[in-house]
Formats: sequence, structure tokens, C-alpha cells
Amino acid sequence: MSRKRNTNQHPNTKDQRIAELEKQLAQALEIIQKLQKEVEELKRAGKRQAAPFARRKLVERPKRPGRKKGQGKFANRAMPTIKQITETKTAKLHGCPECGGRVRDIHKHEQYVTDIPVVEVKTTHFITYSGYCRECHKRVRSRHPDQTSQATGAAGVLVGPRAKALAADLKHRLGVSYGKVSEVLQDAFGLQVCRSGWCQADAKLANTARGIYEELIEIIRQCSVVHADETGWRIGTLAAWLWVFTNRDVTVYAIRDNRSSDVVVDILGREFKGILASDCYLAYDEKRFTTWLKQKCVGHLLRDLKEMKESKSGRALHFARQVMVVLQEALALKAQRSSLDPFTYFQRARDLESRLDILISAQRRLSDPDNARFAKRLRKHRSHLLRFLYVNELDATNNLAERMIRPAVITRKTNGCNRTKPGAETHAILSSVLVTCRQHSIPILDYLVELQRFGGNPEPLVTAFPLQADIPSLPIFER
Repeated sequence: MSRKRNTNQHPNTKDQRIAELEKQLAQALEIIQKLQKEVEELKRAGKRQAAPFARRKLVERPKRPGRKKGQGKFANRAMPTIKQITETKTAKLHGCPECGGRVRDIHKHEQYVTDIPVVEVKTTHFITYSGYCRECHKRVRSRHPDQTSQATGAAGVLVGPRAKALAADLKHRLGVSYGKVSEVLQDAFGLQVCRSGWCQADAKLANTARGIYEELIEIIRQCSVVHADETGWRIGTLAAWLWVFTNRDVTVYAIRDNRSSDVVVDILGREFKGILASDCYLAYDEKRFTTWLKQKCVGHLLRDLKEMKESKSGRALHFARQVMVVLQEALALKAQRSSLDPFTYFQRARDLESRLDILISAQRRLSDPDNARFAKRLRKHRSHLLRFLYVNELDATNNLAERMIRPAVITRKTNGCNRTKPGAETHAILSSVLVTCRQHSIPILDYLVELQRFGGNPEPLVTAFPLQADIPSLPIFER
């Protein structure tokens, strides 16, 4: 009888054990899910806590500093011409410098050293005369062409136009603070001017260059391709944004207290007929811009896809890989355009368009929420993703605007932003003029000196920017 009871109880014990194990397994799965959620939350928190303007991921083994592989040394510079040589010094070998013995098999060696000469501050004494006209009874005064001001007395001790130009270039293009500008010019040239003095000089120079700045805005409105970007800024304690609108010919900076589409309209106008290249920020995609031709930055999309690939697996990973392949093939196709015949090129472009449409189709069900949101984002900007394939002058990325805005980001980190609204306006005007000069290889110092001497008359100066004549009317491929 006891054996029968044991045999009857054995299945029950086994079932209990199985139920126990199933319970433990369920608990373990629950713990794993909680841990996965915590890991994801930590990843998101890490991204939120990162610097708002640095999107690069930290790497365990960053690249070593120094010159890139393949770059030559200083000795590989071009040899100076005879006209460039200002002085020749010879060191003859009369005997051994060690023991004084005679030297045989003497060979000649040449070395060229390019250096900066010792610069002395030059002070020019201007003598002018004034009097009353006998005919019109007005008080008149003589003026030398090299004068930039008619101030006299204590106010007549001035800083020259070249020193002002150098200070403005250091501050507004290279991002050197006013305090450092004072130190550099004092150490290099013995010119003693306080930081407030340079600030006032920049304000006067910006007022003189205002006509040039307004002309640059008119020119950028007529350009066929414009890249735009914005970054956080401050005016005193108030939040602001620094905007850049640029292409290969002209650059315009603007500092505003908002990040809305009104800034885009203010700079480019309502009737902009070119192509606006930007990221997917909402200010560039309002309803009043629906008729505008645009190109969204493919580089931003590829970076987002890379982040998705690192956090996905299985079918979710497959979607990110497929979209990335299409975009990368589009970039490769654009690079091969000159070597392909038009029929082959446009056939491949059409094929990429079709593949992208299939991948992001609304009828395609994507179980992963991140993939679904990304596909929806691509559908929203679908007509602005591959336009670069059909316009030669159009880049696939917004790297140009990002490069132009990078000095402002560095200035913000090292020197801060602007203390006042007039200071912000001064920075926008001078930065625009200086960077545009740099784009056309125009000597910046000479240009600013002439600007000051001519009293800010833009007519003879704007001709230095050969912009409008060089901008072609681009054919636009309409889908």
C-alpha cells in the first residue's frame, strides 16, 4: 500500500517542481526586462547630459594628435623666388671649427628662413585748416584722403585704420577676446589700447560696413543654393541664437532673440527662389515655405541611422541597415556623376528613389517604434532627401554651414557671447564681411582700410565681391 501511495504522489511532486521552475523563470525574465529598461534609460540620460552642441560619441581610443599621414614637413614648402629673397647671409668654412685644421671636399648648402620683421608703430601727424567761405558763408575744412576722422584735440589722438582692421579680424573672425586683442597688439607692436577702446572701434567700423552687410543680404537672397544653420547664443543674460546663411560665395550671420522661421524670412525673404539646404529643424519647414525647394542634410540622417544600428538587433537592425545603404549609394553615385553617361546616371538615381520609397512606405509595418518614427520623418521630407542627385552645385550635406558656424561655437566656449544687443549686431556685421572677404581671397586688412578711408560708401567696394555674375541659374529636377 505504501508503494502505491509513493507512485501516486510522484507525478504531483514533479508538477510542483515544474511549476516552481516556471515561476522562477518568469521572475528572471521580469528582472531582465527591468534591467534592459534601466540600461536604455541610462543611455538616454547620458545623451541628455552630454554637451548640447557636441553630438559625437566618445571613443575609448581617440585618434592621436599631430599631422595626418602623408603630410610633409615644413621643408617641403615651395622654394622662394629671387624677388622674394630680401637678404643673403653666408657662413664660410675657413677651417675645422673643432681643431682648426684644413677642410677638403667642401659642399654648398642653402637654407631659406621666412620671418616677420620688427614692426614699429607709425604715427602720422595730419594738419588741416578751416575757415568761412565768402560766397556761401559756410564753415569749411580741409581733409586729407588718408584721414578716417576729422576729430581734433583730445579726441584727435586716434588708432589708425590698419590697427582697427587687424583687431576686428582677430575678434570677429578668429574668436580672440578683446582682452587678448589688447595683449597681442601691445606685445607685437607696442600699441596700447584698452579692451573698451577696441570695442568702440569695432562699433564704428560695423556702422561703416552696414551698407556692405545689407548688400550681402540682398546677394544671398538671389543665390541659387543657400546653406543655413543656427546655434545657441546669449546677449547678456538673455537667450539668443546665432544664424548663418552661406554658400561658396557669400556668408551672412545674424543674431536674433528667437529661433523661429521669422529669421529665415528676414534674411532670405518671402520670395526666395533658390534651394535651401538645412537640417530637419521645424523653422525651415513651416507652411509658408511649402513652395520652396530644399535639401535636407544626409549627414545628419546617416548619424542618426548609425546610432540606431548600435542600439538595435534583428529585424529592427535590418531596417536601419537598408536605409543607410540607400543613402550611402546615393552619395557614391553623386561622386561618380562626371564619369557616367546621363542615361545611366539618371537610371540609377531613379532606382535609388524607388528603393527608398519602398523602405519608408506607409503601408510597411515597422514593429520597432524608433524605426517607425524615423520612417515617418523620412516620408515628411521625402521630396527633399535626394534632390542633390539632380543639381550639380548642390551638396548632400549641410557641412558648409556647420563649418561656418564652428568658429562661433568655439568663441562661445572660450570668450562667451555678447553683452549687449548693439554688440551682437556689430559681431554679425563684421563677421559676415570678414568671412566673405576670406572666401574670395581678398586681403582683409587692405579691404577694411579702404572701407574706412572711403567713409563707408559701398559703391566702389561691393564690386570686390564678384557674386551675382558667377551664380548660374540651376535646372531643378522635379519629382
